[in-house]
Amino acid sequence: MLRIAATSNWLAVLLVCYLLMACSAKQVSESSNVGLAKNATATQQLMLQVHKQWQGTPYQLGGTTKAGIDCSAFVQHLYKDIYNQVLPRTTEVQLKQGKAVSLNNIQTGDLIFFKTSYKVRHVGVVYDQNHFLHASTSKGVIFSRIDNVYWAPKIIAIKRL
Repeated sequence: MLRIAATSNWLAVLLVCYLLMACSAKQVSESSNVGLAKNATATQQLMLQVHKQWQGTPYQLGGTTKAGIDCSAFVQHLYKDIYNQVLPRTTEVQLKQGKAVSLNNIQTGDLIFFKTSYKVRHVGVVYDQNHFLHASTSKGVIFSRIDNVYWAPKIIAIKRL
């Protein structure tokens, strides 16, 4: 009987810890967006507005609407909204646009491309030296860190249009 009670107590403690971690993770995520707004340029403020409009939109391969969108369509929408520039629809064709720049010389608005598997390419838009905005397959439209252990080794090109 004592063993069952001890097990129940440990399960309760683990559940409380999990819930606290989930809450703190959400706060970190929200505060990071607040951090991005500090000292934002005019273009970065527009990017924050686009993010706010699309936040919560899930990833959908081939999707082009707020019901579901893929990375290249999101970049296409962002460029149309912010720069009034029409981009090609697919990541492969977007990759052929613009002039290559090094990671050390990135600027807000540069396209950043990743090779996420043998055939799959991903694209986002540079927000600042540390962040890019994109339609993530797992989290929808979000900001991610360029130096993230998942993204950093997968960078294949940065293009300035």
